[in-house]
Amino acid sequence: MRSPELAIEAELRQRTNISVSFGEGAYDFADEWAMERALVSVVESLWAGWQREYRKVIEDTDLVIDAEDLTDKRFFADRDTVEAIGQSDDERITVATVGMRKYSVHIVPGTMRELTASEFSVGVGDATSRLIQDFRHKVAEVKDRHYNY
Repeated sequence: MRSPELAIEAELRQRTNISVSFGEGAYDFADEWAMERALVSVVESLWAGWQREYRKVIEDTDLVIDAEDLTDKRFFADRDTVEAIGQSDDERITVATVGMRKYSVHIVPGTMRELTASEFSVGVGDATSRLIQDFRHKVAEVKDRHYNY
């Protein structure tokens, strides 16, 4: 996926591993505010792409992934309210979501001057991976509440 605001490319592998790279000058000339906006766009695009691919794979099976009854509808509604967060090791980069529908990114002021593009990319990858893991863990708890009562 590519951000329209800045020359940022990101790739999702193995469901939780995200790598980020920057085009020429994209990192050097961006500030934290612009980078936050661009990363939100990248994360939204990655999730939408993952959802599309998941649905394409499921279409060829007999699995049902849409709500079929009231329990399913309640589960999906609760899942959409799950708040998850991921941070880089140094806590300079935070990625958060509500239901994997609304995202926010916060970068501590000064981070982009203090980290190289490579170090920043690792931090973004760590934060987004932790976000996905946190979301999956919390969704498992919601699923357990709805289906294993």
